[in-house]
Amino acid sequence: MPNAIHFKRNELPFIPCKAPGGETKIARVINAKISQNMGGGLEIAENIKVHWTTLYDEILFIHEGSMIVRTDQGEMECNAGDIVWLPEGCTLDYDFTGRRCAYFYALYPFDWAKRHGMEEP
Repeated sequence: MPNAIHFKRNELPFIPCKAPGGETKIARVINAKISQNMGGGLEIAENIKVHWTTLYDEILFIHEGSMIVRTDQGEMECNAGDIVWLPEGCTLDYDFTGRRCAYFYALYPFDWAKRHGMEEP
């Protein structure tokens, strides 16, 4: 029978994440060791801008601070408490210029990088 897991904020295993445009800190707590379907964790970004095309479906929950998400459809000012849906294939800019943001993300499939012949940043 599968076990429930409690991840405490002050014990999250943050590691540096080299993103195009800078570096963030990420705790990838929902991973292949835990799930065969989903990925998830907490990421903290500060004063960077990242251009990306999603290779997965993703949900973001802004935990603290703020960020701007720019897509072909326009600009979204995302603040604490907001939820953002990003479908696979969405080209966007995550803009943390002059800002700090901590957000929870959930994505599917968890092994998106392997499926695209990549390693996660």
